Amino acid sequence: MMPAHDSFYDVYSKARKIKIKWPNNARMAVALSGNLEAWTEKPDSKYRRTRHVGGSNPIKEDDVNTPYDCRTASENDYGGRTGVWRILRILDKHGVKASFNTNALCIHRYPEAVKAVHERGHEIVGHSYAEDVQLINLTQEQEREEIRTCAKMFQDFVGVRPTGWLTSGMRHTERTLGILADEGFLWHGDAVNDDNPYPVSINGKTMIIVPYKNAISGLNDTGMYRRGITARDLFNSFKDEFDILYEESADDPKMLTFAMHCQMAFPATGKVYDEAIKYAKSFSDVWFAKRIEIVERVKEHCL
Repeated sequence: MMPAHDSFYDVYSKARKIKIKWPNNARMAVALSGNLEAWTEKPDSKYRRTRHVGGSNPIKEDDVNTPYDCRTASENDYGGRTGVWRILRILDKHGVKASFNTNALCIHRYPEAVKAVHERGHEIVGHSYAEDVQLINLTQEQEREEIRTCAKMFQDFVGVRPTGWLTSGMRHTERTLGILADEGFLWHGDAVNDDNPYPVSINGKTMIIVPYKNAISGLNDTGMYRRGITARDLFNSFKDEFDILYEESADDPKMLTFAMHCQMAFPATGKVYDEAIKYAKSFSDVWFAKRIEIVERVKEHCL
């Protein structure tokens, strides 16, 4: 029997494409995305069925007699302890801002890092409570409570409520978009089905979808582990994608997203982040923008 409704294709795929107009006739918007993440590190097989960011396969509860995965915890801790500060330094160096997808658990694990992201003028994006507990594992009531609680935690901690949301693992449910609209969010970032942002109508409101990048694209540095590539490969992917989008943008302005995970921001990777930003800045008609700035531009000039 054919399904009567398919949430993704009925909502996201059928959404209309819009004509993009960036400020000052810019041909491209470059959206830098930092990822400040934290894991519970519990080897619960419910949350550990697939590989996640990290150099080794996380252990599962049926493999060990311990309630904690210390090896994986150490690898992931690099992000909030070390990597985030390298990314912030590079962004400061180039005078550009980013949108940081931030697990609310980071408020407890890395409070100084969360404060630094906010105080430097970067955007904090709701990114679930913990990276390894995804919305697809929750009931509808739990999902709404998680989204609402994360927003309140950031409001209480830095005084600003996130306006955008990227689900941990990008694993949202058929309910997520409606919950976000009900809770006052302006944009959602899980989709990867377009190069440019686009509007969707949900629960009587207009939400802007701001497409992200997955590891396969080469512009998400998690691919260094998931696909076995190096930091230098990441730069080549950035340049190739930038070049083709820039060529296409002569007739149709484009957006490019570059994902920088704090736990991936090793010295060699940091060098690539630096070179990628420098390359994009060498073009005079490129607009570096936070995702909320892109959303505001779309709502004011492109709908």
